[in-house]
Amino acid sequence: MPERTGGHRGRSVRAPQDQAAGLRRLFSPSEPHWLPILLGPDRDRDNSAWLATVARACVEQGARTLMVDAARAQVAAAFGLRVRYDLSHAFNGDCSPLESCVAAGPNLRILPAARALEESGRAPERLRRFAAGVRALATPADCALLALPAAQARSLAEFGGPDGYSDAIVVAGPGPRSERHVIDAMRSILSVADIDAFRLLFQGMAPRCAGRLYSRLAAIGARELGATTSDAGCVDDVAAIRRLIRLARCRSAPVGARACGEEGGTAVETVS
Repeated sequence: MPERTGGHRGRSVRAPQDQAAGLRRLFSPSEPHWLPILLGPDRDRDNSAWLATVARACVEQGARTLMVDAARAQVAAAFGLRVRYDLSHAFNGDCSPLESCVAAGPNLRILPAARALEESGRAPERLRRFAAGVRALATPADCALLALPAAQARSLAEFGGPDGYSDAIVVAGPGPRSERHVIDAMRSILSVADIDAFRLLFQGMAPRCAGRLYSRLAAIGARELGATTSDAGCVDDVAAIRRLIRLARCRSAPVGARACGEEGGTAVETVS
């Protein structure tokens, strides 16, 4: 932290802005690192296994992790767990808020929240309630993974804070409209939050096809949105997902934090 030298020998005095930042950290609850994951349409059944890999990768990085399944991705099923409640049940008083979470192992909880998000519709007060419920349950976490349908990207406005997001994962699937779906998702996020980098994951296509699609998406994203993108590889590539999470965690963690490991907080734009 920057310091300036005071009038006493061997003693340093913190700059006023640093003192203010320290006070904010002392009296404000810590926020987890929010990592949005925008899923493509019509592939709900294909998402549970690789999203479980994303969650495990965060735990491997030393992060207490909350996976918010707001896209009916059935992440809990990938861990062999049965889900009884959705966040909406907590809102309706059918269970306690903590009962809406499922423990999937040490340092990993899953929050089914697709029904709660769908019931929020486009009403601002309901979206704020949804975000408040998720944020409250994410308080103990170091990392909160927000798995959302791409069409619900605007709901991210309630999570990013004044600094936006360091990273957002956007999934590109096969089909003639995939290119436009991804660009529209990126545009929707940028309309409500700042994003340092979009990490594009590819689903259901051969590497050569994914490479061609990435080239087009990167060019369109830069030209139309001024967006920074990187090719994060395929959803079925466990090593690629681990590299992606290591990169995202290092970009967000303070230098010297456990999550940085050997990366030292550095980042590159292509991780595949």
